[in-house]
Amino acid sequence: MENVKPVQKQIEDWGYLVSDENGIVMGVSPGFCQQFSVKQSELADVPIDHVIQGIPLKNYKQSFGRKPVIFGLVFGYACLIRVTQELNHNLYHVILRVDEVDRSEIISFANALDKPKVKKEARNSSRYSFEEITGESQAIAQIKELAARIATSNSTVLITGESGTGKELFAQAIHELSSRKSHPFVAVNCAAIPDELFESEVFGYEAGAFSGAKKEGKPGKIEQAQNGTLFLDEISELTYQAQGKLLRVLQEREVERLGGTGSKLVDIRIVAATNRDLKTLVQEGKFRQDLYYRLYVFELKIPSLRQRKEDILPLTYHFIDEFNEKLNQNVKYIEPELQEWILNHEWPGNIRELKAYIEREMNMVDGPTLAVHSLYMPLILNRADEQSESNESTLLSLVEEVRKAEVSAIARALRECDGNRTLAAQKLDIHLASLYRKIAKYNLK
Repeated sequence: MENVKPVQKQIEDWGYLVSDENGIVMGVSPGFCQQFSVKQSELADVPIDHVIQGIPLKNYKQSFGRKPVIFGLVFGYACLIRVTQELNHNLYHVILRVDEVDRSEIISFANALDKPKVKKEARNSSRYSFEEITGESQAIAQIKELAARIATSNSTVLITGESGTGKELFAQAIHELSSRKSHPFVAVNCAAIPDELFESEVFGYEAGAFSGAKKEGKPGKIEQAQNGTLFLDEISELTYQAQGKLLRVLQEREVERLGGTGSKLVDIRIVAATNRDLKTLVQEGKFRQDLYYRLYVFELKIPSLRQRKEDILPLTYHFIDEFNEKLNQNVKYIEPELQEWILNHEWPGNIRELKAYIEREMNMVDGPTLAVHSLYMPLILNRADEQSESNESTLLSLVEEVRKAEVSAIARALRECDGNRTLAAQKLDIHLASLYRKIAKYNLK
């Protein structure tokens, strides 16, 4: 308790005033007089609104009833004042004076007041947590652990990795685990915004900044992310000029709207993502070195699907469950041959490609099992068409001509048999096993 007393004394040093029920000052504390350099005799019988400017003159009982803390100017100082009402008098206790707090903290507090309260259930419905990132491989477990440790910081994060690896999922999970989770997560796709609109969309604009601008102006994505997280996806696609403007936001933590004359302080966390090598772009003069070093505080390199093959089947079943619900299907099994193909495919588009394939097959499936032919068919036909169209006018060696003819015949048989391999083998008058071998031989997968 001894450690608390000095703090309590410091809080009370601003002092207080007491007024009667008519709003006339009837008492002043010595601390108030000392802090505001005024004598008690100068305030005797003075209306309270002459001392505290900005408080209501009428119906102040109703005005103070719900919110006991008010704002007022005390001899030119902006103050927060707690009002305590008794039967026949009011106590005005100055709890904070403007010179006691940093301006940026005041702005952050004011901005937070402007944000609508969001129900947790609604907020979480559009967010991902680390628990929702599917995968138990060592590669993904390590990156999730590192990301979770980084999440508690306010430092900038650069997420790298191939396209389709789930970089935005990690960005959202980082936000959800941070102290900013109750504030906005604003995503900006830097490649999707035209150059001429980038500044107005991201930095905002003032009224009359350009032809067609809203009369009241418009806050940009940076301001919309106030107190939260700004996610800059595909940051490598920013123009050199836009990179310079973003660098100022990172350095100064302030934003100037298009057509504006002043800057606004912003309290945001930057999470950026790219599927390109920024260091190489810096060497080629396509990306600012100073911005690169501002972003390169923490790097999270998300592994490709090829580097985490043990996660492929869990992801596949995850997407099957998802599309079972969306498409009112009841798929429970994957044919072993299809399962083998899924595991051996390179998946250059990573998780995004895998999800697209499963969605297509879930739209075509008939029954509780995903079958191999439905997934193979477009790949076989595309490969066959490519091979049959190439070198059409050039006579090839006998081996190549035979190969070309067999590929074309297999593709035609499968097409006419609607992908059924058993019927296709009968139509070609070969054994089913021979058909499988030829498909493997010609790499039709």
